[in-house]
Order: sequence, then C-alpha cells, then structure tokens
Amino acid sequence: MMAVSPTVAAAATAFTQTISMGTPLQAMMALYAISAATVIPLTWWRTGYSFSVGYGLSVAMMSLALLTTFTSSVNNSNIASLSKVIFSSPSHFTTVIALLYGLRLGAFIYIREQNVQEKKNQFAALDKTSPIKRTPLALGVSLLYAFMVSPVMFALRAATTTTTSIITLPKNNMLAMMQMVFAYMAAFGMILESVADQHKYIVKLNSRSNKMEDAVFVGPTSWSYTLCRHPNYLGEILHWIGLFGTGCVTFSFNRTSITPWICGILGLWGILSIMFGATSRLDKKQTEKYIGQINYEEWKKRVKWSIVPYIK
Repeated sequence: MMAVSPTVAAAATAFTQTISMGTPLQAMMALYAISAATVIPLTWWRTGYSFSVGYGLSVAMMSLALLTTFTSSVNNSNIASLSKVIFSSPSHFTTVIALLYGLRLGAFIYIREQNVQEKKNQFAALDKTSPIKRTPLALGVSLLYAFMVSPVMFALRAATTTTTSIITLPKNNMLAMMQMVFAYMAAFGMILESVADQHKYIVKLNSRSNKMEDAVFVGPTSWSYTLCRHPNYLGEILHWIGLFGTGCVTFSFNRTSITPWICGILGLWGILSIMFGATSRLDKKQTEKYIGQINYEEWKKRVKWSIVPYIK
C-alpha cells in the first residue's frame, strides 16, 4: 500500500475539518474547490465537457467527498456498520443519490458522445479557444454546481451536529419525515431521468442504424414520454428540488447564517432556469424540424405538456 505523505494527510484533514466544522462560507469554498478541481481539467480537454461530463462528475466528486467526510468516524472495515450510517440518515441517503446521479450522468454523456457522430461533432465544434482561456468558463459553472450540491452539505452538517441532529430525533418527527420525502423525490427524479435518457438514446441509435433520415421524427413517444415531451428534464428538476428540500429542512437549525439559504436558492434557481430554457429551445427546434409529420403531430397533440404534466 502506498504511503501518504504527512503533508497530504495534513491537507486532507484540514480540508475535511473545514467542510464539517468550518463556517458555512468556509465550507462552501471548500466544496467549490472540489467542483473546480474536477471541472477545470475536463474543460481544458473539451470545452463542452464543462457543462456535460464535467457537470456529472463534479456532482459525483463533491458527493463522494461529503460522504467520506461525514462517515469518517465509522469503522470502514465494517460494511454493515457503514451502510447503517449511510442509509439511516436522510441526509446521508440523499448524498448517495447525488453520487449515483453524477456518476450515471457523466458516464452516459461520455458514452453517447463516443457512439453518436453528431454529438461528437457538436463537442468538437465548441473547442474554439485554447485550453487556458476556457478556465473562466470552468470556474463559473463549477460555482453553480457547488451551489446546487450545497444543500446536501449543509444537511449533513446539521445531521452530524449533536445539538441539531435529525438522526437523534424521534422517527415520527415531522422534520425527519419531510426530509425523507424530499430524499425519495431526488431518487425518483434520478430514476426518471435515467430511464428517459436511455429510452431516447436507444430510439435514436436504432433510427441511425436503420439509416433513417435525421429529418424524420422517430420518437420516443411511449413510456415516460407520455408524461410530458421532455421527461428527462422533468426528472432532473425533481432531483434537484429533492436535494434542495432535504437541505431546507435542516437550514432552520442554523439561525446564525443565511449562507445555506443563499447558496441553495442560487443553485436551484440556476438549474431550473437552465432546464426550462433548454426545454423551450428544444420545443422550438423540434417544431421547426418536424412540423407537418404525422408521428410528431399526433404525439404532440396527445402529450400537450412540455416539461411539467398538466402545465403547458
């Protein structure tokens, strides 16, 4: 086993202490550092990775760092004990969901790019500047990703503080129940997005293998695509609302700082703005491209909702 230098060990200890016991602002800066350290190299590699592969992997890396920090007191050799800690706390459970979400999304986007020539060309076309000039972009999106994950961090800080621990509250406590509801919402959103992404990917891949023209609408129009026209975006929205909600339940415990609220609201507002904006643009693009085609017109008539069911 490779020995860890005292300097690296000391830095890691200081880092985890900042996240777990530093001021909210200090903890936020530490989380941002993890996000930036993940996104910047990927952005230097491909500009498009800043908001695709880098997005997913930065969420995964921040979640992994949080899990490592807030389960460090557990005997890691005892898997049953570790699992009990992770899944007995809504805050820890939500962090696991965020980790899985990031890993799945990053892997999916990378595999799709490698197998779909159109996507590969789109990513290549974005590389218009030298790697070093892409750094401001990477720093900007990294901050947004840190804001988005911040409710999870502040929820973990509250859950592991003896004076405010939700774990120590009675199991029928309303706050703990609310937090678990939001955790399940985050999990459901992750699953919905995963299923919708995979469904669309397979349909598009099959259409290309059958040499169907790209201008012909081929779907998908079934399964989750009967809920709304963009269920993958709906899943992402539900996931991040769920993560924000698990944090909101614990924010009330910290009455000395508004940092958790500011960071969490900025993160949620940012991703919701991106999702609704992207949906609007995609609707417009699809209409211009497929208007008049029977399959598309029938599906759009049957599924009237763009992203939120029953709301046009």
